Amino acid sequence: MGYEVVAVSVVTAFWAVVAIVLPIIFGRGPNKGVIQATLVISGFSCWLFWFLAYVHQMNPLIGPEMHATTVYAIKYLWDGNSSWLSPNETITTTAVPAVVAEVSGHA
Repeated sequence: MGYEVVAVSVVTAFWAVVAIVLPIIFGRGPNKGVIQATLVISGFSCWLFWFLAYVHQMNPLIGPEMHATTVYAIKYLWDGNSSWLSPNETITTTAVPAVVAEVSGHA
């Protein structure tokens, strides 16, 4: 997902209307300052929240990193067998349930 000019422009225009135009239109009466400040702060905050979420999707962080034993334990817990082991890899059958118990919190 890259930078889309149309999407950013449309959403920015919408929140600019909320933060700039609406305070001029609805900023009358005894609470003029409160209404204007609320609309400006709300418009800017909502735009900033959307913009940061959009930008973070353009270059997402790398997913969580797990140790190999954690991955093996989860695989063993989900599948219930040790078919995921490669032919060159050996593991004792008593070690895997201990790792599974440690990962699942049933130690």
